[in-house]
Amino acid sequence: MQFSSIILAAATLAVSATAAVLPRDGARLAQFRVFGADGCHDLNYGFYTVDQSDANTCKTFVNAPSVKSLNLEAMNSPAANGCSFFIYTSTDCGAGRRAIPVQSCQELPADATEWASWQIFCPSGAAA
Repeated sequence: MQFSSIILAAATLAVSATAAVLPRDGARLAQFRVFGADGCHDLNYGFYTVDQSDANTCKTFVNAPSVKSLNLEAMNSPAANGCSFFIYTSTDCGAGRRAIPVQSCQELPADATEWASWQIFCPSGAAA
């Protein structure tokens, strides 16, 4: 009985570990980290990876309660050559657009409550 419980626990662990690994979709373009407080230090919600399949598409912040600051940690060369990274205060990438340079903490504008979406823009021919 105890042996079968151990086997079942090991199988469950193996399945959950496999399910947590998601394959990349194209070249890795960038990585950024989000925070729930000003200053890019406190309330670290973790990092996001940006793959080629994310290019030119508006994305909202997933699993981050309220993003108050953001740091673009890397733009990967040559994959992201010619690409630009933007964050927005609206969920549809329509308001509060700000271009983000690498290794620069971006805090909210005075009239906003949170960063709500992001986009990496790569003109045709870039991010290939």
